[in-house]
Amino acid sequence: MDTLLRNFLEIPYDELEELNLEAKEKVSRRTSDEELREYYIRYLQEEKRIKAVTVCFTDIEGRFHMLDYDKKFLIKSYDNLTFDGSSIRGFSVVKESDLRLDVDWGSFRWLPSDVFGPGKVMVFALIKDRDGKYYQSDMRGRLKAFCDELYRDWE
Repeated sequence: MDTLLRNFLEIPYDELEELNLEAKEKVSRRTSDEELREYYIRYLQEEKRIKAVTVCFTDIEGRFHMLDYDKKFLIKSYDNLTFDGSSIRGFSVVKESDLRLDVDWGSFRWLPSDVFGPGKVMVFALIKDRDGKYYQSDMRGRLKAFCDELYRDWE
């Protein structure tokens, strides 16, 4: 008797493309961060076949860093994700090492299961310091702030 022990999300490439283009469209329509957060947290709560969320960021030299979080943990703690900045080259000296990850819900994407494994989604994070301010060495955060400023000036 063949019993399926795990039922993790595996999406065909055509569906994957459709979901990711839909996510991209939400951002290009300037959907608020709060609406995006509510939408994706609700999605994560309802989709039982997702097991993990990969949170990504880059260091000052552009190196890609990824942290895998259990989905249930991320849902409860998305606003309090911390990491040791002194372990990332170019980020922080040891005495200022506590940095926070601020999930950028607009970057939420579904991943191909044949490459990343089934049941995973990905999101980028912006980096904040202990005081809750965006970290100066986070180029993605600085670029996002600059683009938001340009958009406000354009309106």
